[in-house]
Amino acid sequence: MEDIKNINAMTTFRQGPKVEVLDYHSSVYLVEFYEKLGNEWALVRSIHDFKPYTWFKYNRTFRTKWRIKIYGIENDLPKLVYQHTYNETDKNILLSFDEPNFEVQLKWLIKVNEFSKNFDCNVFVETQFKKRLQKHLNTPIKLIDKLSEYEQFFNENSIYAHYKIGKYDIQSKSYDWWESKGIFENHAKHYESWDYPDNWIKFANEDIIDNILGL
Repeated sequence: MEDIKNINAMTTFRQGPKVEVLDYHSSVYLVEFYEKLGNEWALVRSIHDFKPYTWFKYNRTFRTKWRIKIYGIENDLPKLVYQHTYNETDKNILLSFDEPNFEVQLKWLIKVNEFSKNFDCNVFVETQFKKRLQKHLNTPIKLIDKLSEYEQFFNENSIYAHYKIGKYDIQSKSYDWWESKGIFENHAKHYESWDYPDNWIKFANEDIIDNILGL
């Protein structure tokens, strides 16, 4: 099914999918979040009383194939008025490298080169090793200095998706869903936490990016 946009709404994926409805088409909306699992779309979250000129951001921050549906009310019946499917093609994607080891960041950047080519997107990397990385690797990826350029970059560029690459606390970002020792939404698929599909302790540091971006 093709995406549609019959109301003024916005969807971004900056450390989680965010939906804003900027339209009085209906006094209340139904918003649904789906993720692609195999060839099917699994319902993850639904909001039945979404008001105009409000927004909602879902907790999950790792890269996911999302589909967002918004239903309005027409003739007292629900009608699909907006649908957006996650699509990185020609979009600006920001990756924030959070890792003190330069060699690990260099290996991440090599993987990001391939990611950018495979998904035909414009990738930007925030890093504290901008100059060193530029010396060690000839890359088309735009590098952003974490301290001096980040704020200006965000103000001047439209970012479709933003992912933080690093090792963060899992215990406080998880949930014992249905006694699964993790996040198990609608009995669809088990994830370790809101930030990682699998526990990063299982991976070498250079492979953590694979876990977050699904490479």
